[in-house]
Amino acid sequence: MPGLAAFLKFGSLSGLGWLLDFTILMLLVGLAGAPTFAANVVSSSVAALSVFLVSRSLIFTPERGGLEIRVAIYLIYTLAMIGIAAGAMTLIVDVLSALATQRDLHPRPAVLTAVAKILVTPPLLISNFLMSRHTSERRFPARA
Repeated sequence: MPGLAAFLKFGSLSGLGWLLDFTILMLLVGLAGAPTFAANVVSSSVAALSVFLVSRSLIFTPERGGLEIRVAIYLIYTLAMIGIAAGAMTLIVDVLSALATQRDLHPRPAVLTAVAKILVTPPLLISNFLMSRHTSERRFPARA
């Protein structure tokens, strides 16, 4: 599938994954009181692996075999990106909280987390598309 068409389809599928991610994140932060970083690790892992597996079969031209190694590679990548994104989200929440306090505003932590999640999403979408396509379509050497 050509690049732009694949990216648009991946973006649509990722939108559904993002809704799943966002819902889990808001439940963990808003209802369970989980810290942003930990909640984002859980919610993003579930969503990212779901999108990867579905996009591999519906969007990309997957190479045969090696699904276990492909999932492992994507999971390692995902955990690294989640760590970066969760750290960025924590920083964004801290900055927004400080700015709100200066203005005598007291937004709920879930609102600040939602804003942070929205801000980190676009660069992650592009990175996830590139990694999903590469991991799905890459040919791995045959085992001896």
